[in-house]
Amino acid sequence: ENNFEFVRVSIPDPKEGEFLVRNKWMSVDPYMRGRMRETKSYISSFQLNKPLEGGSVGQVIESKNNKFKVGDYVLSNFGWREYWLSKDGSGVTKIDPNVAPIHSYLGVLGMTGLTAYIGLLKFGELKDNNDNNTVFVSAASGAVGSVACQIAKIKGCHVVGSTGSLEKVKWLLDQARIDNALNYKEVGEDNISSELRKLCPNGIDIYFDNVGGKHLEAALDNMKVFGKIVLCGMISQYNLPPSQQSGPSNLFLAITNRLKIQGFIVRDHYHLLNEFYTNMSKWISQEKIKWQETVVEGLENAPKAFIALFKGENIGKMLVKI
Repeated sequence: ENNFEFVRVSIPDPKEGEFLVRNKWMSVDPYMRGRMRETKSYISSFQLNKPLEGGSVGQVIESKNNKFKVGDYVLSNFGWREYWLSKDGSGVTKIDPNVAPIHSYLGVLGMTGLTAYIGLLKFGELKDNNDNNTVFVSAASGAVGSVACQIAKIKGCHVVGSTGSLEKVKWLLDQARIDNALNYKEVGEDNISSELRKLCPNGIDIYFDNVGGKHLEAALDNMKVFGKIVLCGMISQYNLPPSQQSGPSNLFLAITNRLKIQGFIVRDHYHLLNEFYTNMSKWISQEKIKWQETVVEGLENAPKAFIALFKGENIGKMLVKI
């Protein structure tokens, strides 16, 4: 936590075309860890002594912009701060608080929900009525994984999830209603593969990877011929220095089993947002999607909430209430 600094600054008055927003909620996400390194990536690194960025929902409190009026709720990437000023409204989206609670737009109706949707339907190529398909999801009780599990169930798949506590296993079975769940901390990372062999005796059609490392190796051991591995995240590797980050030792199985392995970044697929909103809103209204949130209060506690992600202390979406 001592890598973060909590700073007080003056709030500017809006000029013509500008508007001022007070944040209500912000998101902390594993991908932010990658932005804390000076390295070439799909998104720029954070800069020292400047505010961090991340998803946030706030309310317009002053406006000199005709398109955004006082009282509007907006979604932006200006998290990690209490107030922010928009010059022209670019990169800012109005949200409807009548459709769902405003913080849902940071989770199930936001980037994490869209990530699960894109990963399974576009890259996992899931269609309807997949009665014979087995889907394995790691970090299955997390923000992305829990939605991925439930979309796979909606599409008729047999779903197996991996998570890190008995409480999370119970939530996956009772609330998300997946078919099987394993506690990898209980079985031991070296035994994930043999456990998967019991839970998926006919093999895995699609592996939705949020973890990497031993989970990816275990999935490779158990994939069906022509199976698909969707690479969404590798949280087990994010805090390791590059010299200690390891690839799967059994990658050759991708050749023998003719696997399709695809990494993706959600921001490449924002053109599917309307389709996502339509389907996700329908599934929520039909009570086919359940979600859980872990809420930390106070902007000053955002670093603590962020660090907790890498200790597995959250169930579902980790949010900071400002």
